[in-house]
Amino acid sequence: MNNPDKQQTRDDLNALAFTETTTRISGKQNHPSKRLLAKFQIVGVAIGLAGGVASGIFGATLMAAGWLAGNEAARHWLSSAGSTLLLLTIPLIIFGAFCLDWLEKNQPQRRVNNTINNNDEQ
Repeated sequence: MNNPDKQQTRDDLNALAFTETTTRISGKQNHPSKRLLAKFQIVGVAIGLAGGVASGIFGATLMAAGWLAGNEAARHWLSSAGSTLLLLTIPLIIFGAFCLDWLEKNQPQRRVNNTINNNDEQ
């Protein structure tokens, strides 16, 4: 019973039913809600960063097409759509960066050993 792999902590147990609420894969606890949260964070990063870049490119393209359009209604629509996409660029990039920081915050940090060899200094 003293084996730490078989010993359960209080976080693993549901207080009302006293049943294990997590699964273990190779000794690591794997909460289903944490996996789902990580997937949502990755999707948020992809939508935010890729969508921010794409909205900037398409917004600029639509604005340029609006300047070149001969029809007044088409010019108005292209300019409005281009302006909207250009305004969405910054919030989408901020959202993607927030999701990326949130995703990296939950991962353990790697330490880099930057020691100087004393033999090289002499």
